Amino acid sequence: MTAPTTKVREAVYRRDGHCVSCGALDGWNWHHRASSGHGGRGRKAPPLTPADGLVACAVCNQRFEGDLYELACVSGWRLKRHSRIPASDMPYYDAVTGLWWLPDTDGYRMQVTRKEAMSRLTAGGNLTRKVS
Repeated sequence: MTAPTTKVREAVYRRDGHCVSCGALDGWNWHHRASSGHGGRGRKAPPLTPADGLVACAVCNQRFEGDLYELACVSGWRLKRHSRIPASDMPYYDAVTGLWWLPDTDGYRMQVTRKEAMSRLTAGGNLTRKVS
């Protein structure tokens, strides 16, 4: 899997500041929102940007592939395979703040409404059923 540059990794750590799932303040990992195993980045893919990753602690990062997989998809922490929508157009939920964020490619984020988040996640294929 492609690793982010130090600059990109540090931008994500500054942007999120904690594990977006459990709030851990240390033991962070760069979490790829779309992994190679899920139709993500190949060798010819453009370089990673901060929108392509999130802060996740080691435990949550591993759980996003297991028992938290569906929650990770609904929350925008994982991007479903073959989405033609760039990560910068796919919001993610920060469980600590209770807010939805739209990351950009420069390491910043903009708050979006839950309705907007659900619309974007549905368009990107992350949601296959209506979420209330």
